[in-house]
Parts: sequence; C-alpha cells; structure tokens
Amino acid sequence: MKRADFIQLYLEKKGVNRYLTKPYPAYLILFQANPKPRLFESPLKLFVLQSVFGSLSWGFMMWLIIWQFEAFSVYYLYASVFFGVFTAAILAVNVAKTQTRLKIDSWEQWLQDNHFDESCNG
Repeated sequence: MKRADFIQLYLEKKGVNRYLTKPYPAYLILFQANPKPRLFESPLKLFVLQSVFGSLSWGFMMWLIIWQFEAFSVYYLYASVFFGVFTAAILAVNVAKTQTRLKIDSWEQWLQDNHFDESCNG
C-alpha cells in the first residue's frame, strides 16, 4: 500500500470526507507519488482554483451538450460563473470546517505529528 493510500484511509477513519482526502486536482495522484490532500490546501486557494476550473468545465460541457444549438445568451456565462463560485464556496467551507475541527495547521507539521514524515517509505 502506498503512503498516499494509507494517509487517505487514516484520514477517513478520523471522520474526514473522502472527497477531501484526494488531491486537487484529482489527476495529480497519477503523476505524484505522495500528493497533498485537499484538506491541507488553503481554503482561499481551493476557492479560486475551483471557481475557475468549475466555471470553465461546466460551461464547456453545457456548450457541448446544449448551448451550441441555441443562440448565445449572456445568461450562459452567468450560469457558468455561478456554478463555479457555488461549488468553490462549498469546497472551501468544507475544508475550513474540517481543518478547524482537526486543528490542522500545515501538511508538514501534520505529517510529523502523526509519524508520516519523510523517513517513512513509499
């Protein structure tokens, strides 16, 4: 079992939502051996990233499925931005509440406190 998988299971046992134990963006797990879970990112950073990526991905998907067959409307842009900001706010609030509940300051400090420091093997 990889260290990242073990940390994910450990956090889930502590009551952390599985969604928060994965890295952001989720495909980082394919390229990094030990990616940092969302729980240890700054809520503001996650809010900005999710606002941008959420708006772009949802807008592109809606354009592919529905909007390309209709006349352009500025409400499509409003809907995309609303979706991105709304999902970003949910993510940021969840991360902030969980960080407060578990008293998490930083990724490096948490690794040391829970004996997952770099001396552990992969």
